[in-house]
Amino acid sequence: MLFSLKQIPIPEIVRYALGTALPSPIPQEFLSLAQNAAQEILSCCQPKYHLVRYPVQPLLDSFLTGEDIRRHLSGCSDCVLLCATLGSEVDALIRRTQVTDMAKTLWLDAAASAAIEQVCDEVQLDIAQRLERSLTTRFSCGYGDLPLSAQPHFLSCLDAGRKIGLHLSPSGMLVPIKSVTAVIGILPEGAAASHSDSCSICNLRENCQLRRKGVFCGKDHQ
Repeated sequence: MLFSLKQIPIPEIVRYALGTALPSPIPQEFLSLAQNAAQEILSCCQPKYHLVRYPVQPLLDSFLTGEDIRRHLSGCSDCVLLCATLGSEVDALIRRTQVTDMAKTLWLDAAASAAIEQVCDEVQLDIAQRLERSLTTRFSCGYGDLPLSAQPHFLSCLDAGRKIGLHLSPSGMLVPIKSVTAVIGILPEGAAASHSDSCSICNLRENCQLRRKGVFCGKDHQ
């Protein structure tokens, strides 16, 4: 399904570009670089997404392996598998710029990362509103002890190649690169979503280099 992305959060672009906690106040130079990058990404991206609702237990019994994802989906009988992409033109723009201007490439890459997260955030909000249910945060392959080897199963369940043109490279990377796959738990009726950050359920949290720099997966820390 096509998605209309109207804006990319500028502070998020700066956070991705710096790879650390946001300075306060954010320097005007960084804001200008982020705004320019956002305009270029918005002008060429073609966001698409696809989702499927599944019962949780069969997925846990097959390819959603590891204790972290079990804790994440605890209490959920159903979940949503989601895939989203900005499209191949964004990858092409970043590759072209990389040849001549590495500094600009950094900001374009940051803007694209913030853009795909914004797409996922808005889609997840729409899911919650349509279902009239609270949802867990997104959980992707590579988080905690959910292995990247689960990615082909994600794409197969979603028919992602046919639906939005999302594939895996021979090395196991998503193509287009600025893409996301994730599982989102549907909480029982009346249950409230937890506001704890994603780091709290990740078994890598003690040795996470991003966390040491003050960067968190959960947006409650921003």
